[in-house]
Formats: sequence, structure tokens, C-alpha cells
Amino acid sequence: MRQLLRYFNRNLLLKVAGFNSIHIVIRIATGAVMSWVVANFLGTTGMAVMGNFRNFFQGLQTFSVLGMENGLVRYAAQHKDNIQELKSIFSTAWIAALAASLLIGVTVFFMATCLDAYLIGLDRSYAFIFRGLAITMPFYILFIMVSSILQGFEWYKTYVSVNIVINLIAFGTSVLLIYNYLLDGAMIAIVATPVLQCVIAVIIWWRLKRTFTLKELLSNGFSQDKFKPLMSYSSMALISALLIPVTFIAVRQDVRGVLGDTTAGNWEGLQRISGYYMMFVTTLVSLYVLPNLSKDASYQNYRSTVFHFYKTILIPISLGLVAIYLSRDLIVSYLFSEEFTGMLPLFKWQLAGDFIKAITTVLAFRFIAVNDLKRYAIAEVVSLASFFIANYFLIRIYGSQGVVMAHLASYLIYLVAIVVMLRKELFNN
Repeated sequence: MRQLLRYFNRNLLLKVAGFNSIHIVIRIATGAVMSWVVANFLGTTGMAVMGNFRNFFQGLQTFSVLGMENGLVRYAAQHKDNIQELKSIFSTAWIAALAASLLIGVTVFFMATCLDAYLIGLDRSYAFIFRGLAITMPFYILFIMVSSILQGFEWYKTYVSVNIVINLIAFGTSVLLIYNYLLDGAMIAIVATPVLQCVIAVIIWWRLKRTFTLKELLSNGFSQDKFKPLMSYSSMALISALLIPVTFIAVRQDVRGVLGDTTAGNWEGLQRISGYYMMFVTTLVSLYVLPNLSKDASYQNYRSTVFHFYKTILIPISLGLVAIYLSRDLIVSYLFSEEFTGMLPLFKWQLAGDFIKAITTVLAFRFIAVNDLKRYAIAEVVSLASFFIANYFLIRIYGSQGVVMAHLASYLIYLVAIVVMLRKELFNN
């Protein structure tokens, strides 16, 4: 037992994973209850509509900060001992992102009716939700500034604590709003999230023992020299922010048109379950892999980081996915309603695709760490284009299972493309 504890304390990845697991367990617990609430109060149609709105919301968040999150994390890790350089970078990012979010906000505000007609498409107008979203988006920028510092400085406990607090408050607020206002309440809860994130992040930062204030960090003016390298990271994130929501919305609309809202709702419910357990992988990669690769871009460090991650994490992930598959009947019956039993045959394909996704996520962070826009863009286009094309044919051949079969197929193709593009880093001495 002592040897096991000693190994755990020496292994930074395990320490991060252990503390991060607390956050993931809370997210899964609150997400499970939220899935039950959405399923029972909004049904499959509401679930499908919420999927479209969430995809749009997530893409808008990335565009509002110009996709600079990963770049800010990298520069925070590189310059945490050079506070003046850090201030110049973050002040530049703050001014650029604020200008972008205001421009996007005005556009969304005046296009609210058109967006409502395409994304929601119900008898009642939800244009007011899009106008509210346009107003609250600038608050998200300040949250990103704080969370990027926490990740780059490797203050893992504080970062995870901030997200736990935000998750619990957002969960309670969402349940109350959905219970009282149904679909209106669910959308209002999403719109209010950036304000909540901003307030919690600022309070936590204010209580930290910090060497500089947020005002000092963000009031050093705009530097063209600092903006150019940030925009390289922006290009990568903006490609994803544009292509991922557009692809998923297009796929969901195709499923709704060919197979109906019930099938689209079942798939969206499965995406919610997938999102809960995949958070463990994505947050761990963001907390551990990105800062580690940013500090040392050598092939040797990349290989050792990737294989250390696989050796440490893939077995628990595999066991977790098997457990989810074996308990799928319980998950659907407790988290959703009888309306969602059509989800059961979809699990095997989704889980297999998510396992491949976990493998590729770690590999692909090489592109972000070394700021390789070209290969990153090629990989994203290959993945999303293959998903869209595979879905188009497979849902017409295999029905509801076609969309998750397309998910697995796209990540297998993505894995091949990633390995080919990273063959030097992975296999050359």
C-alpha cells in the first residue's frame, strides 16, 4: 500500500487525474439528474432542439474569444516567471476578444429571428433567447482569462474547484428554470451561464494569493507583436468552432428530416451521456498534456507524454466504457424515460467511437502545442467531412444506428490520418 501511495504521489498525471475525478463525478451526477429532467419535462423533441442550441452556443463562445484559449494556456505556462510579458499577452488578448464578442453580439442580436427559424423551428418564437445570448457573451471572455492563467500556472486544484462551483450553481439554476418554464427555462439557463462563469472566476481569483490583479493583467494595452502568434492558435480553434457546430447541426437536421425528431432526440441523449464520461479525457488532456507539451516540444517528450498517458489512463477508460455498456439499460431507465428506449442499440457504436476518440485526442494535441495550423486543419476537415458523409449514407441504410456507426467510422479515419501526419514524431529517432 505504501508503494502504491508513493507511486501515486510521484505521478503528476495520476494526481491530476485523481483530483479531476472529483469534478467529473460531480459533473456526471448533476448531468445525470439534468438528463432526467430534460427527458421528462422536454421529451425527445426538446432534447433535439437543445442539442442544436448547445452546438450554436459552444461555437459562439469560441468565436467570442477568437479561439485563443489554448494559446493563452501555452503562454501562461511559458511565461509564468515573466509577469510583464504575460501582462502584455493577456491584455492584447482581452482587447481583441472584447472587440470580437461585441461585433458577434450585434450580429446575433439582429439575426435572432433567422437563427430561431433554422435552429429551433418550433411554433413559438425563441428570438428573445438569441438576443439575450448576444448580450451575455462578453462575460465569457473574463472567465477564459482567469481559467487560462490557472491552467498555465498548473494550479490544478483551484481550476477544478472553480469549475465544480460553477457546475453546482448552474445545475441548481437550470433545474429550477426547467421545472418552472420548461424549454424557455432550459435556454435561459444556457444564456445565463457566461455571467455565472465570470462572477465565480473573478471571486475565486480575488481570494487567491496572487502577485497581480486582473486589472493589472488586462490593462497593458494592445500589442501587434503579441497578437500575431495568438492568432495562429485562434485559427485552429476557430476552424473547430465553425466546422464542429455546423457539422453537428447539419447531421442533426438530416436525422430529423430522414428519421424524425424521436431518433434525433435519442442521439442527442446519447451525446449527453458521452459528453459526461469524455470530460474525464478532455479535461485531463487540457490540464496535463497541453502544459507539458508546451514547455518541451521535442519528439522525445511528445512520445513519452503520449505513451505515459496511454499506459496510465487507457485501462481505466476501457473498463469504464465496458461498465457503461453493460449497464446501459439502467442508465436509460434512470436518466431518461420510456420515450428514449430507442437509444439502447446505439451504445456499442458510440462507445467504440469514443474509445478511438480518446486515443486521437492525446495525439492531436501535438498540433496545438507546436502551433501547427496546416496539419490541424487537415485533420479536422478529414474527421468532420467523413462524419457528415458517412452519416448521410448510413442512416439511409441502417436507420437510427447509422449516425453512431458514422461516429465510429469518422474517428477510425481520423486516427489513420493523425498517425500518418505524425509518423516522424511518433516513430523516428
